[in-house]
Amino acid sequence: QASTSAPQPQRYLAPDHRPSARPVLQGAMGNGGSVGDSREVVLSLHSVHNIQHSPNESYYGMATTHVAGGTEVPVTSERPAHVAVGLDSVLSVRIFLHNRGAPSRNDRPVGQLSIPIREVINTCGPGIYQTWLLLEPTDDYDLARPGRVAERFLHALHAVPQNAQSMRICLSLLEASAKPDEWGRDELESERATYYGPMLLSHAQHLQLVGAYMDQMDSQDIGGGERRRASQNDANGVAEAADLRTELERRHQRQTEEEVVELQRELDQVTDEANKRIERGNETIVKLKAELKQLRDVDGPSTEADKLDAERRLSAARARHAELRARAAARQAQQESGEDLEKLRQDVVVLTKQKAALMKMVQDIYGGGAQSNAAGPPAVASGVFPEHERNLLPDPRELLGTQPRQPL
Repeated sequence: QASTSAPQPQRYLAPDHRPSARPVLQGAMGNGGSVGDSREVVLSLHSVHNIQHSPNESYYGMATTHVAGGTEVPVTSERPAHVAVGLDSVLSVRIFLHNRGAPSRNDRPVGQLSIPIREVINTCGPGIYQTWLLLEPTDDYDLARPGRVAERFLHALHAVPQNAQSMRICLSLLEASAKPDEWGRDELESERATYYGPMLLSHAQHLQLVGAYMDQMDSQDIGGGERRRASQNDANGVAEAADLRTELERRHQRQTEEEVVELQRELDQVTDEANKRIERGNETIVKLKAELKQLRDVDGPSTEADKLDAERRLSAARARHAELRARAAARQAQQESGEDLEKLRQDVVVLTKQKAALMKMVQDIYGGGAQSNAAGPPAVASGVFPEHERNLLPDPRELLGTQPRQPL
């Protein structure tokens, strides 16, 4: 019969039992490394137990290193989180439940855990490998007292067997260069030796959990009074251990079958939803194809004909515009020619009038000269000046000669 007081895991990780290989994280962030040195690690969330949830809810985690300006990194069982940590870093994980189909803002937190890297190195070695840790109630992260953070982490690590029914998560925290899936290969013996401490801690904790489960089933009087009395009479307790192991396997098988049924139901729901979306997508594709055919076969030719007709009307309008411009230019030129002709006519009239006046002046001059010669020289004493002294203009005969010329 398993003892009710399980041994503490840290006794398996005493310094004398640790491998001589230098821990990777400790070498990078301790042992001569400065506080500001950091190394990329991988946080894997393997499982979450003892959290009440509905069938449509699934869990995930949000990890943070509390660095100024940093963001939370999601971590699930399928997708680990890659973060950079230093020796004095604190890596915190908060677990949320997401209701499928609901917006993420409605996700509800169920628990959290803070992991001080320095305490991990001092307690577990170069990392954590598939180890259960208790979850704390959701609250603001309290990192003001590093000693208190380390105490809560040690309690979450060592109190799992005594609190097997409490909320807990199984996680791994290893360097990004570690390859736990390949530790069985012979050429990775040095890496197995490096991570011997985390693996030993994981096995010791699982052994304690099995003992705690067996004690719990024994306290619930599994198998009836007859088997209990027979087990008490058996000094070695072989029969009771076998029965307990059988009951544990039966419960594990039943739980596995329930999980398989639940997963199958979820798979059917996802399949039905995917088929519905595919059908809606096919209907949309058919509708778009019909619209495309309408555009190509009906609307396209009609639009092309309208385009050609518009181009023809545009060409005719341009030709009509050019013709009207030519007519306007010709009419303007004709109007300007008529104005010039009218001006010339007015000039001819003016010149004709001037010619008539000049002719009259010439006739007056010729006629006045003949009368003066017939009467004789003028008498100066009478006060009458001679003809040539009374004319202000010169005699035309002096300009035109003695012979009279033909009229213009």
